[in-house]
Amino acid sequence: MSILDLLYANPMQFANELGLYALLSIIPLIIIYLLRPRPKKLKIPSLMFLFDIEKKKRLNIFRKFLKDPLFLIQLLVLILVSLAVAAPYIMANEEAGGGSTVIILDASGSMQADGKFDRAVVEANKFVSAKNTLILAENVPVMVMKEAPSSSVADALKKVKAKATSTDMASAILLGRRMLPEGGRIVVLSDFISWIGDDPGIAKKLAEANGLNVEFVTISGRTDNVGIVNGWFESNGDYKIVIKNFNNDARDVKIDVTTEGKSVLSDTRNIKGQSSDYIAISSLNPGKTKISLNIDDALSLDNTAYVIIPQTIKHDVLYITDNVKSPSIVALGLIPFTKVTKADPKSIPSLSGQIVFVSAPLQAEAVKTLSDYVRNGGTAVIIASPGLAGMDILPVEPGDLSNKTSLNIVHPNTITSGIDIENTEVKKHFKASLKRGAVSLVEGGDKSVMLAYWKSGKGMVIYSGLADPWGDNIYDPLNEDVWNDFHSNPGYPLFFKQMLEWISGSADVSEYNAKTGQFIKLPAAQTIKTPADTITTDLLLLDEVGIYELPDKDIAVNLFDEKESNLEGSGLAAGALNLSTAKEISYNVQTIRKPKYLDIYLIMAGMFLVVLELVYLRWRGEL
Repeated sequence: MSILDLLYANPMQFANELGLYALLSIIPLIIIYLLRPRPKKLKIPSLMFLFDIEKKKRLNIFRKFLKDPLFLIQLLVLILVSLAVAAPYIMANEEAGGGSTVIILDASGSMQADGKFDRAVVEANKFVSAKNTLILAENVPVMVMKEAPSSSVADALKKVKAKATSTDMASAILLGRRMLPEGGRIVVLSDFISWIGDDPGIAKKLAEANGLNVEFVTISGRTDNVGIVNGWFESNGDYKIVIKNFNNDARDVKIDVTTEGKSVLSDTRNIKGQSSDYIAISSLNPGKTKISLNIDDALSLDNTAYVIIPQTIKHDVLYITDNVKSPSIVALGLIPFTKVTKADPKSIPSLSGQIVFVSAPLQAEAVKTLSDYVRNGGTAVIIASPGLAGMDILPVEPGDLSNKTSLNIVHPNTITSGIDIENTEVKKHFKASLKRGAVSLVEGGDKSVMLAYWKSGKGMVIYSGLADPWGDNIYDPLNEDVWNDFHSNPGYPLFFKQMLEWISGSADVSEYNAKTGQFIKLPAAQTIKTPADTITTDLLLLDEVGIYELPDKDIAVNLFDEKESNLEGSGLAAGALNLSTAKEISYNVQTIRKPKYLDIYLIMAGMFLVVLELVYLRWRGEL
């Protein structure tokens, strides 16, 4: 429709009719032009034959004005400005909310089933309007673009992909609500089988209460699925997974486990309908392990799990003691991926690649063997025991036996982190003094060093003044061979676990294995290789299943979300959200009749005429 057709169908009206009185300013302009001085005229006889023509022209006063372009320009400026003051407008159709649409795509793991996300993208293209905001509803809303034109959104929709997280649709709707004016539209495309956070139905009502139009578009697909819904490390180092059959009938599931490409386990399980099966995978070696379910179902995302065991997590401990019931040996044996070998002080085996614990006096030859091992790069942990004598590799001088004392942490360290060591009751201890170059971590109330370490040659020695208890009843308070009650502390096994991790420089195995939806804060922007792409960021969202390669370590990330794997949903979606497949979906943005003001166009035309007047005056030589 042309402008003339629009004006014909919608007559011009004025919001400020009193402003039309400004048109009276034309009268002074005409008077000024009538009264302005006229140039002096000379009569030339040779032109006398033209006098009659000149007299006729003077009879038409309007022709005088029409001969002066400057007058016409000024007249038009006054007319345009006067009309602008009257605020002219026409009634026209306008898209509700300024043509703004927020498109929310459910990018959760369940949307990868049976091509649902691809169908959601096709549907989303039908709702594109003049201004569009695209949000991916993961476990946190991810804004892809804001108030972009239709062409940009169409390009973006070709590139977005479903992720492997849960979805917080309510937060995405509330985010979209903050970006829209009244009358705007929010379109949510999802399978609506599960969500985290608030109920999206409540968020929909809140948005509609703000004058927004909210539409839920249900994307459906196949619901047959068998998946790995959980996985964790047992205390003995085994890795246990849970496989659930969400179908009503039993399914045969073939499980393949490989570590660095080498087969570790191959098994087939028959899992009953709506049931789970637990599988323990023993003796996993350090490296990257892949667990695969060979089954044809709607969702392949949960048919694979990844596990990383770093090389540094494995510990080989040689424990030298003649204490038959040493609780520290028991504590070390509880640490996953730790092999403990007990040795007699009188016959020490070859020391190679082991962390050596000593909890008994050693003969001179054994002391020399241990000293040579440490100075060549080995690590020794020497625990106080009756008869302990001074050794060159010790970071302390043991001193005399002393009685009861308290404990104080003088240098916080990961070895003692989270352990209530200060409440340990100490009945006997060596009044040890720190050697030069050693570091004291825990001291007694009498300044006796109770936990210290130092470098010896290329290796390291740790001294613990908390002696292991001896005898049959190590929990008998009257037992004189029980020097302290540290072995009764709930954090006792954790103490040795953190000590081994500190010695080897490794973190807990959980630091290398994570679930999707978690964030990792990096010290600075780093380039990360994700399972599907390479990104640079300082705040990493784990939203894909697979291996993330960080500069300092690799991380295995798994879905492990039973709600996302259950493609049937919880049965709450239709009732809670009032979804109806028979509902007529409106793809077009609603239009409303609103006044379209023309004053800005009149002002722009007036400014153009003013510039034209200046140009004309300069051309005429008056400027």
